[in-house]
Amino acid sequence: MKRIVTAKIAGNAPLTQDVFKLLLCLPGGDEPARPGQFVNVYLNDGVHLLPRPISVCRQEGSMLTLVYRAAGEGTRKMAALQPGETLRVSSPLGNGYALPERGHVLLVGGGVGVPPLLQTAYAAKAKGLRVTVAVGYRDALFLEQEFRAAADAFHFATDDGSAGFHGNAVQLLETLALSEGTAVLACGPKPMLRALQRFCIERALPLQISLEERMGCGYGACVGCVCKLRQNGAIVQKRVCKDGPVFDGSEVIFE
Repeated sequence: MKRIVTAKIAGNAPLTQDVFKLLLCLPGGDEPARPGQFVNVYLNDGVHLLPRPISVCRQEGSMLTLVYRAAGEGTRKMAALQPGETLRVSSPLGNGYALPERGHVLLVGGGVGVPPLLQTAYAAKAKGLRVTVAVGYRDALFLEQEFRAAADAFHFATDDGSAGFHGNAVQLLETLALSEGTAVLACGPKPMLRALQRFCIERALPLQISLEERMGCGYGACVGCVCKLRQNGAIVQKRVCKDGPVFDGSEVIFE
């Protein structure tokens, strides 16, 4: 059953100029987050009534790690919170990635679509899968050491060429040797996902993508986060929060 709990902040520190790592100590009792799920974070200021949906970066026992970009007024207020303060947070929401039973998984991310791939990498390794991570950053890296510890191979690109491959995550993939049947799991900005969709279709690689949309409720009631899919020759609308956020990458219609 989905519920909202009060979590104590164990840490809230910058990883880059505008990307922060939030550690929340949960009271326990819920099932741990599955790879690709998200939680709703509720601010306590009485002004921002709608929750902030944030993908789960990592959950170890009662410790929940969220990595977010302080981009708007609400997330900038989150960045100012201190250890010892509290936040209300929902139990994990949405449908996550479906990991294959065997073989190789390629995790592709860009920007703040990178953090949820860490939980996915650990879950894939726990199933005995071979894990390759290929991610793109604007400039400064974050979570590099965590990914190197979780994956068999870690590759990265930066838009400005200050580190790693000069370019984006999909351009980086062109330099990698991918085996037939590699399962691709991705999260990131729409331009990256659109290019990745073409990349995987051309190579007949199965693709799952996690979509990011503005959400009102996060539970599927407000229908404010719909996306379009092409299924069985028809165009259908799905709710990112309830039916997703992870979808079959070959079915998503990018507009």
